[in-house]
Amino acid sequence: MRKVKKKEKFHTKSLILINNSHPSYKLPISHKNVRESVSKVMDGEDCRFNEIIVNFVNDSAIRKINIAYLNHNYNTDIITFPYSDKSNEIEGEIFISLDSVKKNGIFYGSGYKTELRRVIIHGSLHLAGYKDATKKQKELIRKKENFYLSL
Repeated sequence: MRKVKKKEKFHTKSLILINNSHPSYKLPISHKNVRESVSKVMDGEDCRFNEIIVNFVNDSAIRKINIAYLNHNYNTDIITFPYSDKSNEIEGEIFISLDSVKKNGIFYGSGYKTELRRVIIHGSLHLAGYKDATKKQKELIRKKENFYLSL
């Protein structure tokens, strides 16, 4: 009888670093759950990565980042910075406002934890190359988010 090989994961030597810089909120999910959410997207999209940094901040910090790097003077729930153009060596940084995520969880009725997982997946999809500038791109990325949330 032949042995069946398990699908090899691309990111066995990759790093997912997590920083919670929010002055008062603790993460409502574990670091393990954050890493699993990122890893599921990277595996599912057949992406290799070296290092991904996930930063949790407040609205004030994300607004400063939005102004400094994107010239947008408003709050947002997530900003993603890909640092590599190579699809086989993804590196990047994700900034997530826990304030905005918490508000959006209430607004959309999804809850804080689910909304947080959604934005982590969303940022990971951006690093994997997905965009959300057009209606068609937004529909695709939302479909992908829902798929990874269901796993």
